[in-house]
Amino acid sequence: MRYRDRQLLRLKDEVLDLEDLNESVSLTDFTLDDFRMELSRFIEANRQVLRDAPLGLYSIVPTDAAYPVIRPGVIFCLKQKNAIGSTATQTNPLQPYFLAYVLAGGEVRYSFAQPKQILEIYRVLCAERSLPYAALCDAFDGQTHQGQDMSVYNALLESAAASIMQTSRRRSLAQLQTNRGAVIGNVQEQMRSSTDFELITWLVVQDGEENPCG
Repeated sequence: MRYRDRQLLRLKDEVLDLEDLNESVSLTDFTLDDFRMELSRFIEANRQVLRDAPLGLYSIVPTDAAYPVIRPGVIFCLKQKNAIGSTATQTNPLQPYFLAYVLAGGEVRYSFAQPKQILEIYRVLCAERSLPYAALCDAFDGQTHQGQDMSVYNALLESAAASIMQTSRRRSLAQLQTNRGAVIGNVQEQMRSSTDFELITWLVVQDGEENPCG
């Protein structure tokens, strides 16, 4: 409640940027207990498979007509390579991991400041689905020339990384302006380019068939 009081006082005394409001983290954004429980059960049942899985795994799924917010694009899960301290958790409680949902045109639909929304979309598209969508896989292979031309997805990855860095800087500045206890992250922890991130996994969302093969 004190958190909400501070928000209301800011609205009373300040003219806030709508973009800042869109990127702000509410308390409900981090009530992720249901996701944690599902993840814990999945890890327990698939521990060896996950241990053997390489980084950079991806999958391709269709959009869902029942959810207009889900549009073609990519959901990236990135890990900051140089995250060695705890100060960054002030701007990203999921540190050192970042989620970003980038639409096909390059617009970042949800940044790392909205993890719950991204995870809800992930759940809708992937939960209880283990068979591939053959037509979508074939279309992806044709578009990328069997993975030899990933320029389209590299551009989306760059958009995701740029959004993470921009949002992180903005949130750090906001912390310094509103919280006396805020600290600037160590120089070696600051993100400067997409090379500061490691690609953990990514989910390609495309228009297409809704029935997996098999």
